[in-house]
Amino acid sequence: MGFSVSASAAIIFISFLIAAATLYTAWDNSYSEVRAAQEDWYEKKLSQLNTLVNASIGAAIADNYYNVTFHIENLGMTQYLPHWSAIYDGSYVTIYNVSDDNVGFLSDYTYLLPSQVVYLNVTNIPLNTTEHSLMVTFGNGCWLRLSWHYNGTDVVLDSESRGCPTEVS
Repeated sequence: MGFSVSASAAIIFISFLIAAATLYTAWDNSYSEVRAAQEDWYEKKLSQLNTLVNASIGAAIADNYYNVTFHIENLGMTQYLPHWSAIYDGSYVTIYNVSDDNVGFLSDYTYLLPSQVVYLNVTNIPLNTTEHSLMVTFGNGCWLRLSWHYNGTDVVLDSESRGCPTEVS
């Protein structure tokens, strides 16, 4: 005996409804992911546009070495310091513990609010005229690049540059 035409039509109709519901759920989830990515991109872009830091230098000179302290002032949005990283003379360094690689914060910082200053110390630098560089990268991808040298009597900040990554279109 077989199925009647109306039963077969009902089965096909229910199959189309299930397929449509599955497609709608997939489309809705994809659209939600796209919206979340766009919101994240806008938030990061706003953070980059409002990232502005200023740096100055202080030095302590000993017999065979010197220490440099950078005073980094936040003139933009609040910065989350655990997301900062640094490259000192071409090598990656951790900046939360000065004892492991001679580069680090002088205090325990978490957030750097607008108009606050964070002190970043570089220690045990050989007392010669070699130029040194430090690049600090913030959580949003922006960076602060500093270079300095000892000129025989004092430590001189040679250059200070900052920037943010640009998009590839």
